[in-house]
Amino acid sequence: MDAPAATPVVMREEPRQTVLLELDRIDLGQRLRTINGGTVQHLAESMKIHGLQYPIQVRMDGERYALVSGAHRLQAARHLAWPHIEAFVLDLLDEDTLALLEIDENLMRAELNPLDRGVFLARRKDIYERLYPEARRGGDRRSSAYQGQNDDGSHRGFVAETASFTPFSPWTIRRALRIGEKIIPELREEIAMTAIAYREGDLFTISGLDDDEQQVLLEDLQSAEYEVRKLSDIHPRREPEEEEPPEEPPEEPPEPASETGPEKTVLERVQTIWFSATEEERQDIVAWLELVKEQAGAGQAAGS
Repeated sequence: MDAPAATPVVMREEPRQTVLLELDRIDLGQRLRTINGGTVQHLAESMKIHGLQYPIQVRMDGERYALVSGAHRLQAARHLAWPHIEAFVLDLLDEDTLALLEIDENLMRAELNPLDRGVFLARRKDIYERLYPEARRGGDRRSSAYQGQNDDGSHRGFVAETASFTPFSPWTIRRALRIGEKIIPELREEIAMTAIAYREGDLFTISGLDDDEQQVLLEDLQSAEYEVRKLSDIHPRREPEEEEPPEEPPEEPPEPASETGPEKTVLERVQTIWFSATEEERQDIVAWLELVKEQAGAGQAAGS
Protein backbone atom coordinates (compact mmCIF):
# COMPACT_ATOMS: atom_id res chain seq x y z
CA MET A 1 0.00 0.00 0.00
CA ASP A 2 1.30 3.39 -0.93
CA ALA A 3 2.21 5.66 1.96
CA PRO A 4 -0.28 8.48 2.46
CA ALA A 5 0.76 11.83 1.11
CA ALA A 6 2.49 13.94 3.72
CA THR A 7 0.32 16.74 5.05
CA PRO A 8 2.12 20.05 4.63
CA VAL A 9 3.11 21.71 7.87
CA VAL A 10 1.48 25.02 8.72
CA MET A 11 3.95 27.75 9.64
CA ARG A 12 2.89 30.06 12.44
CA GLU A 13 3.65 33.76 12.53
CA GLU A 14 6.77 35.13 14.20
CA PRO A 15 8.21 35.45 16.79
CA ARG A 16 8.00 31.69 17.53
CA GLN A 17 9.39 29.65 14.63
CA THR A 18 6.97 26.77 15.17
CA VAL A 19 4.68 24.61 13.08
CA LEU A 20 1.31 22.97 13.68
CA LEU A 21 1.66 19.19 13.39
CA GLU A 22 -1.03 16.52 13.22
CA LEU A 23 -0.94 14.50 16.42
CA ASP A 24 -1.02 11.16 14.63
CA ARG A 25 2.25 12.00 12.84
CA ILE A 26 4.20 12.32 16.11
CA ASP A 27 5.81 9.25 17.67
CA LEU A 28 6.24 9.23 21.44
CA GLY A 29 9.08 6.68 21.41
CA GLN A 30 10.84 5.25 24.45
CA ARG A 31 10.85 7.80 27.28
CA LEU A 32 13.35 8.03 30.13
CA ARG A 33 10.65 9.70 32.17
CA THR A 34 7.43 7.78 32.84
CA ILE A 35 4.23 9.46 31.71
CA ASN A 36 2.25 10.51 34.79
CA GLY A 37 -1.51 10.27 34.34
CA GLY A 38 -2.20 12.91 36.97
CA THR A 39 0.15 15.37 35.28
CA VAL A 40 -1.50 14.71 31.92
CA GLN A 41 -4.95 15.37 33.42
CA HIS A 42 -3.77 18.59 35.10
CA LEU A 43 -2.16 19.83 31.88
CA ALA A 44 -5.25 18.93 29.86
CA GLU A 45 -7.45 21.03 32.16
CA SER A 46 -5.03 23.96 31.88
CA MET A 47 -4.62 23.63 28.11
CA LYS A 48 -8.39 23.47 27.62
CA ILE A 49 -8.70 26.91 29.22
CA HIS A 50 -5.43 28.63 28.35
CA GLY A 51 -4.16 26.73 25.33
CA LEU A 52 -0.62 25.41 24.94
CA GLN A 53 1.73 27.86 26.63
CA TYR A 54 4.97 26.27 25.44
CA PRO A 55 5.36 24.14 22.26
CA ILE A 56 6.70 20.60 22.22
CA GLN A 57 9.98 19.75 20.45
CA VAL A 58 10.34 17.21 17.65
CA ARG A 59 12.81 16.08 15.01
CA MET A 60 12.04 14.89 11.50
CA ASP A 61 11.91 11.11 11.03
CA GLY A 62 11.10 10.48 7.37
CA GLU A 63 7.46 11.42 6.84
CA ARG A 64 6.88 11.42 10.58
CA TYR A 65 8.22 13.26 13.63
CA ALA A 66 10.00 11.89 16.71
CA LEU A 67 9.23 13.61 20.00
CA VAL A 68 12.24 15.19 21.75
CA SER A 69 10.52 16.86 24.72
CA GLY A 70 6.94 17.54 25.83
CA ALA A 71 5.52 14.04 26.31
CA HIS A 72 2.97 15.14 28.91
CA ARG A 73 1.87 18.06 26.75
CA LEU A 74 1.47 15.73 23.75
CA GLN A 75 -0.60 13.24 25.74
CA ALA A 76 -2.74 16.05 27.16
CA ALA A 77 -3.47 17.27 23.61
CA ARG A 78 -4.48 13.72 22.65
CA HIS A 79 -6.69 13.54 25.75
CA LEU A 80 -8.43 16.71 24.52
CA ALA A 81 -8.76 15.20 21.02
CA TRP A 82 -6.88 18.11 19.44
CA PRO A 83 -6.11 17.49 15.76
CA HIS A 84 -2.87 19.52 15.84
CA ILE A 85 -0.26 20.70 18.32
CA GLU A 86 2.28 23.51 18.10
CA ALA A 87 5.85 22.25 17.87
CA PHE A 88 9.42 23.35 17.38
CA VAL A 89 10.92 21.24 14.58
CA LEU A 90 14.56 21.36 15.61
CA ASP A 91 15.80 20.48 12.12
CA LEU A 92 14.27 23.71 10.74
CA LEU A 93 15.76 26.14 13.27
CA ASP A 94 18.88 28.24 12.90
CA GLU A 95 21.65 28.34 15.52
CA ASP A 96 20.33 31.39 17.37
CA THR A 97 16.79 30.06 17.57
CA LEU A 98 18.06 26.70 18.84
CA ALA A 99 20.04 28.55 21.50
CA LEU A 100 16.90 30.46 22.54
CA LEU A 101 15.00 27.20 22.72
CA GLU A 102 17.61 25.62 25.01
CA ILE A 103 17.61 28.70 27.25
CA ASP A 104 13.80 28.70 27.46
CA GLU A 105 13.73 25.05 28.50
CA ASN A 106 16.20 25.85 31.29
CA LEU A 107 14.19 28.89 32.41
CA MET A 108 11.18 26.67 32.99
CA ARG A 109 13.05 24.53 35.53
CA ALA A 110 11.92 25.19 39.10
CA GLU A 111 15.36 24.40 40.56
CA LEU A 112 17.14 27.19 38.66
CA ASN A 113 19.06 29.38 41.13
CA PRO A 114 19.00 33.22 40.90
CA LEU A 115 22.52 33.45 39.46
CA ASP A 116 21.80 30.96 36.67
CA ARG A 117 18.49 32.68 35.99
CA GLY A 118 20.30 35.99 35.52
CA VAL A 119 22.89 34.43 33.20
CA PHE A 120 20.25 32.68 31.08
CA LEU A 121 18.08 35.78 30.80
CA ALA A 122 21.03 38.01 29.86
CA ARG A 123 22.04 35.51 27.15
CA ARG A 124 18.43 35.27 25.96
CA LYS A 125 18.15 39.05 25.72
CA ASP A 126 21.35 39.26 23.67
CA ILE A 127 20.10 36.66 21.17
CA TYR A 128 16.51 37.94 21.07
CA GLU A 129 17.53 41.52 20.31
CA ARG A 130 19.96 40.31 17.67
CA LEU A 131 17.17 38.35 15.97
CA TYR A 132 14.62 41.14 16.40
CA PRO A 133 16.45 44.51 16.58
CA GLU A 134 13.20 46.48 16.62
CA ALA A 135 12.35 44.87 20.00
CA ARG A 136 14.98 47.03 21.72
CA ARG A 137 12.52 49.90 21.93
CA GLY A 138 9.87 47.71 23.55
CA GLY A 139 10.86 48.34 27.14
CA ASP A 140 9.01 51.63 27.46
CA ARG A 141 5.89 50.99 29.59
CA ARG A 142 4.03 53.70 27.68
CA SER A 143 4.79 52.21 24.27
CA SER A 144 2.49 49.83 22.43
CA ALA A 145 5.43 47.42 22.27
CA TYR A 146 5.44 47.01 26.04
CA GLN A 147 1.72 46.29 26.06
CA GLY A 148 1.99 43.65 23.33
CA GLN A 149 2.86 43.75 19.68
CA ASN A 150 3.91 47.01 18.04
CA ASP A 151 1.43 48.87 15.86
CA ASP A 152 3.50 47.98 12.79
CA GLY A 153 3.39 44.25 13.64
CA SER A 154 6.99 44.08 14.84
CA HIS A 155 8.06 42.26 17.99
CA ARG A 156 7.38 43.51 21.49
CA GLY A 157 10.14 44.23 23.98
CA PHE A 158 12.25 41.51 25.53
CA VAL A 159 10.90 41.81 29.07
CA ALA A 160 7.24 41.70 28.01
CA GLU A 161 7.84 38.80 25.62
CA THR A 162 9.75 36.76 28.21
CA ALA A 163 7.20 37.40 30.95
CA SER A 164 4.44 36.12 28.64
CA PHE A 165 5.62 32.49 28.72
CA THR A 166 7.68 32.16 31.93
CA PRO A 167 6.52 32.23 35.57
CA PHE A 168 8.59 35.40 36.13
CA SER A 169 7.13 38.88 36.51
CA PRO A 170 8.65 41.81 34.56
CA TRP A 171 10.06 43.09 37.87
CA THR A 172 11.85 39.79 38.49
CA ILE A 173 13.17 39.68 34.92
CA ARG A 174 14.63 43.18 35.18
CA ARG A 175 16.37 42.36 38.48
CA ALA A 176 17.71 39.10 37.03
CA LEU A 177 19.00 40.93 33.94
CA ARG A 178 20.96 43.33 36.11
CA ILE A 179 22.53 40.36 37.88
CA GLY A 180 23.35 38.59 34.60
CA GLU A 181 24.67 41.69 32.84
CA LYS A 182 26.42 43.70 35.58
CA ILE A 183 28.40 41.09 37.54
CA ILE A 184 31.82 40.62 35.91
CA PRO A 185 32.36 37.11 34.46
CA GLU A 186 35.28 36.16 36.72
CA LEU A 187 33.33 37.02 39.86
CA ARG A 188 30.24 35.28 38.52
CA GLU A 189 32.19 32.05 38.06
CA GLU A 190 33.54 32.26 41.60
CA ILE A 191 30.11 33.02 43.08
CA ALA A 192 28.62 30.00 41.28
CA MET A 193 30.59 27.74 43.64
CA THR A 194 29.16 29.36 46.78
CA ALA A 195 25.80 29.68 48.51
CA ILE A 196 25.65 33.31 47.36
CA ALA A 197 24.43 31.98 43.99
CA TYR A 198 21.13 31.22 45.75
CA ARG A 199 20.82 34.62 47.49
CA GLU A 200 19.06 36.96 45.07
CA GLY A 201 19.37 39.95 47.40
CA ASP A 202 23.14 39.51 47.70
CA LEU A 203 23.50 39.11 43.94
CA PHE A 204 21.50 42.26 43.30
CA THR A 205 23.72 44.18 45.73
CA ILE A 206 26.86 42.88 43.99
CA SER A 207 25.49 43.91 40.61
CA GLY A 208 25.37 47.49 41.88
CA LEU A 209 29.11 47.58 42.62
CA ASP A 210 31.49 49.04 40.05
CA ASP A 211 34.12 46.85 38.34
CA ASP A 212 36.90 47.81 40.75
CA GLU A 213 34.76 46.98 43.78
CA GLN A 214 33.78 43.68 42.20
CA GLN A 215 37.43 42.87 41.57
CA VAL A 216 38.22 43.45 45.25
CA LEU A 217 35.28 41.24 46.18
CA LEU A 218 36.59 38.53 43.83
CA GLU A 219 40.02 38.60 45.50
CA ASP A 220 38.43 38.44 48.96
CA LEU A 221 36.31 35.50 47.87
CA GLN A 222 39.30 33.64 46.42
CA SER A 223 41.41 34.20 49.53
CA ALA A 224 38.71 33.31 52.06
CA GLU A 225 39.83 30.44 54.31
CA TYR A 226 36.31 29.56 55.36
CA GLU A 227 33.03 28.67 53.67
CA VAL A 228 31.36 31.82 52.37
CA ARG A 229 27.60 31.53 52.67
CA LYS A 230 26.45 35.14 52.27
CA LEU A 231 27.81 38.45 51.04
CA SER A 232 28.21 39.93 54.51
CA ASP A 233 30.75 37.17 55.33
CA ILE A 234 33.30 38.91 53.10
CA HIS A 235 31.71 42.28 52.34
CA PRO A 236 30.48 43.78 55.62
CA ARG A 237 28.50 46.95 55.47
CA ARG A 238 30.58 50.09 55.62
CA GLU A 239 30.34 51.65 59.04
CA PRO A 240 30.55 55.46 59.39
CA GLU A 241 33.79 56.90 60.70
CA GLU A 242 33.99 56.94 64.47
CA GLU A 243 32.88 60.20 66.01
CA GLU A 244 32.76 61.48 69.51
CA PRO A 245 29.58 60.08 70.98
CA PRO A 246 27.08 62.82 71.79
CA GLU A 247 26.12 63.43 75.37
CA GLU A 248 23.32 61.11 76.24
CA PRO A 249 20.18 62.86 77.44
CA PRO A 250 18.86 61.80 80.80
CA GLU A 251 16.98 58.57 80.48
CA GLU A 252 13.27 59.02 80.57
CA PRO A 253 11.14 56.43 82.27
CA PRO A 254 9.30 54.20 79.78
CA GLU A 255 5.66 54.95 79.25
CA PRO A 256 3.44 52.44 80.96
CA ALA A 257 1.85 49.95 78.63
CA SER A 258 -1.75 50.63 77.89
CA GLU A 259 -3.95 48.06 79.52
CA THR A 260 -6.69 48.62 76.99
CA GLY A 261 -4.60 49.20 73.84
CA PRO A 262 -4.99 46.50 71.18
CA GLU A 263 -2.04 44.34 70.17
CA LYS A 264 -0.40 45.12 66.85
CA THR A 265 -1.71 43.18 63.87
CA VAL A 266 0.63 41.07 61.73
CA LEU A 267 0.53 43.78 59.04
CA GLU A 268 1.46 46.47 61.58
CA ARG A 269 4.39 44.37 62.82
CA VAL A 270 5.57 43.84 59.23
CA GLN A 271 5.29 47.58 58.56
CA THR A 272 7.37 48.30 61.66
CA ILE A 273 10.08 45.93 60.44
CA TRP A 274 9.99 47.44 56.92
CA PHE A 275 10.33 51.06 58.05
CA SER A 276 13.17 50.21 60.43
CA ALA A 277 15.08 48.12 57.84
CA THR A 278 18.06 49.33 55.83
CA GLU A 279 17.88 49.53 52.03
CA GLU A 280 19.83 46.26 51.70
CA GLU A 281 17.50 44.51 54.14
CA ARG A 282 14.48 45.79 52.20
CA GLN A 283 15.94 44.37 48.99
CA ASP A 284 16.36 40.99 50.73
CA ILE A 285 12.73 41.10 51.94
CA VAL A 286 11.36 41.94 48.48
CA ALA A 287 13.56 39.31 46.80
CA TRP A 288 12.42 36.66 49.28
CA LEU A 289 8.75 37.49 48.67
CA GLU A 290 9.29 37.22 44.90
CA LEU A 291 11.00 33.84 45.25
CA VAL A 292 8.22 32.51 47.47
CA LYS A 293 5.66 33.64 44.90
CA GLU A 294 7.55 32.05 42.00
CA GLN A 295 8.20 28.76 43.80
CA ALA A 296 4.50 28.50 44.70
CA GLY A 297 3.55 28.75 41.02
CA ALA A 298 6.52 27.01 39.44
CA GLY A 299 5.02 23.52 39.57
CA GLN A 300 1.94 24.51 37.60
CA ALA A 301 3.78 26.70 35.08
CA ALA A 302 6.69 24.39 34.28
CA GLY A 303 4.73 21.73 32.38
CA SER A 304 6.40 18.64 30.98
